[in-house]
Amino acid sequence: MPAQFEAFGRTVLYPENWTRAESGDEETAAEDVTLEMPSGGFLTIQRAGQHLSDDEVVRQVRTAIADDYNEVDAVEVDTEDEHITRIVDFQFYYLDLLIVSRLILIRNDSDRLVVQVQSEDRDFERNEPVYRAILKQLAG
Repeated sequence: MPAQFEAFGRTVLYPENWTRAESGDEETAAEDVTLEMPSGGFLTIQRAGQHLSDDEVVRQVRTAIADDYNEVDAVEVDTEDEHITRIVDFQFYYLDLLIVSRLILIRNDSDRLVVQVQSEDRDFERNEPVYRAILKQLAG
């Protein structure tokens, strides 16, 4: 039986062996959900304002990753979902591991969600069908 949470006006199912990280701030908890994978990766969903363009969001995420891990490669990923406006895969090395951090921007009506999925590349590939199922729920 999958676990579930309700946020952003949606009910989202996710694997029962993933854990939902609790936010220390109750006010922002409704705007920020993080699911942690047993393998050490995570999936974070945030509600974002309309004031930043997609390019600005991508630039901010890339800068944050580069500040922590120096070199980072970015690759645009095609999307066929009309609600997903942009997908960018960032890749960088941490110790001897290749890390993939996928940034997904979703727009529904007046709602805008920023989703980031990050894990070691082998775990990323193994869990990609789960990520797609969660994104489909979020995109509506």
